[in-house]
Amino acid sequence: MKLNSFLKACHEKGVFGKLSIYIVATWVLLQVMSVTAEPLGLPKKSVTYLIIILLMGFPFYIFLVWKYYLAKPEQKLKEFDEAGNLVKEKILKSPFHKMYFTMLTVVSLVIVVLVLLIVENNFGKRIEMKKLEANDKIGILKFGNNTGDKKYDIVGKMAADWIIHGITENNMAQVVSPEIVNDYSTIIKTSSTTDKGENVLETYFKPSKIISGNYYLADNRLIFQCTITDGELDKTFVSLKPVECDPNNPLGCIELIKQRILGYLITEDKQELNLQESPPIYEAYQYLLNAKELNSNTQAYIDLLNRAIEKDSTFFEPKVLRVAYYYNQGDFQKSDSLRLAIESYAKTNKRQVNLLSMYEDLIKGNNKQAYYHLKKEYELAPFDMQSNASMMVVTLQYVYKPEDIDKIYNEVSMTGIDIENCNACKNRIYVKALADIELKKYTEVVALLEPLFQVNNNISLFKRPLLSAYVRLGNDTAVNEFLSKEELIASQSDWIHLLLHVGNEYVLKNEKEKANTFFDKIILAYKGKEINAQLAKALYYRGNFAASEKAFVELLKDNHKNIENTALLAISYQKNNKQRESLMMIEKLNQLRGKYQFGEVDYQLARYYAAVDENQKAFQHLLKSIADGQNYTSATFQNDPHFNHLKDEKEFSEIMNFWH
Repeated sequence: MKLNSFLKACHEKGVFGKLSIYIVATWVLLQVMSVTAEPLGLPKKSVTYLIIILLMGFPFYIFLVWKYYLAKPEQKLKEFDEAGNLVKEKILKSPFHKMYFTMLTVVSLVIVVLVLLIVENNFGKRIEMKKLEANDKIGILKFGNNTGDKKYDIVGKMAADWIIHGITENNMAQVVSPEIVNDYSTIIKTSSTTDKGENVLETYFKPSKIISGNYYLADNRLIFQCTITDGELDKTFVSLKPVECDPNNPLGCIELIKQRILGYLITEDKQELNLQESPPIYEAYQYLLNAKELNSNTQAYIDLLNRAIEKDSTFFEPKVLRVAYYYNQGDFQKSDSLRLAIESYAKTNKRQVNLLSMYEDLIKGNNKQAYYHLKKEYELAPFDMQSNASMMVVTLQYVYKPEDIDKIYNEVSMTGIDIENCNACKNRIYVKALADIELKKYTEVVALLEPLFQVNNNISLFKRPLLSAYVRLGNDTAVNEFLSKEELIASQSDWIHLLLHVGNEYVLKNEKEKANTFFDKIILAYKGKEINAQLAKALYYRGNFAASEKAFVELLKDNHKNIENTALLAISYQKNNKQRESLMMIEKLNQLRGKYQFGEVDYQLARYYAAVDENQKAFQHLLKSIADGQNYTSATFQNDPHFNHLKDEKEFSEIMNFWH
């Protein structure tokens, strides 16, 4: 039977009329359910369940139409044998019967597919849908005019429009504007005219947040207030500080309110890292983000921090980062001055007080307390790359706990990270390598750093720790091959620094002859050239004290306050049997004491007394230097050749564990 003939037969037999009864009844039932489900306290998915039931019932209804309205008494075809016995009985089906049940099968299959899609979309992805719903929209109510003057009515609309523009321009969320709310309000009956807009937002749009506010006049100033609540208006996320402006220039207030709102929206998901209770101005926050993408030792970095502070003078984070910048630059006086300026108003926020206390202790050289304060900050977000890197540095170089570095390092996965464009990542790897060297895990250092040089052979930060690992493993071939490559690709100054570092590493191993080959290369490279610090040190560590004496005398003519050069000249004099001149240098060294030196003078005095075998005095000055904030680096204390003969002493061990 053809489809046209079948449809014609269905029409003649009244099939479509009977099916339309089910369809109309279904539509009415769904409408009633959608309206009454919430008042009756039924689950939100009630309408979905009903749709599934009604869809599944449709094929069954089609079958019932056949059985009770269309089916005729069965016609049977009987076959008999020659004796008249019934051999076979066959039921005859009309072409309409066959086509009807074929179409019923097709409809059933389509409905099964529809039901599966509904179940998948509504139940299989419940978590994702809920997440989308919670972050999808922000409702904005027209700001209330509490001035008592109708001429300011337009200001409320201006405020809403300006805020909407800021949110949409920065792609922060979908916005339900006051105009949309008003359109719905005009066609919806609510019990309270006053709350109509809020009811419309809650009932029909269900935004994740609602922004509302008002403005009034006080002392001839226009004052704006703004609050951000959740979508049900029963929880306040933030009440922004009131802003004021000239009544003739309300846009001044509106722009500031907009910036505060955008600042809150962009920082709300970083609450564990936020350093202030009120959101910053959005533009200031953008400057901060741009600064964080740069190397923190550059002029561009500090310029962006300054611009952020100019835009928002209450913005704490760029201010404390500026303190850190000058501390890392070695301008401790300026760093301390900026810290004191912030401290004058940051007295109630515990995180701000904790951070400022950390920098106060760093500047005072109280490394144990600095470690304590940083650890409190770090524990709030151990996965934050910059915070993690800072914790590694302080743990190793300020309180000397190399055994703790792996745990901190492993808090942040490095998988898939572009290390070349991540300064904090480089610092983390560098400190981990230094810690592994302290723990004598030299093979692990090589395994960590060698692959990085295969990608980029010019990562200068990693060169010294890799060379240290090679030397301490006794892999002289790797040392020489690495330095040969560096001689070709690095600047002469960088290459000389590496030679000096490797020479000192061999001195630490008491392999003086090997060390001298590298010092000799430095001396040869600078033959006939002006004296510089690298040449002077190469001569000194080579044991050529007559030449090193002359070199340090020349260097001190240009900078007579250089503490290290003064100490090394004193040692050179002593080795040349010029005791009077040596003592004069020691006296001069003591006169160089000053603020923000972190025990540098005492450290250099300890080197002097170690060099002249006055070990107890050496220990006394080492202890004083560490108590004043001297750091454990790859070139100090246990890594300083001057203390080779003291490293196994009990007093030296106590110095290494001073902050424990």
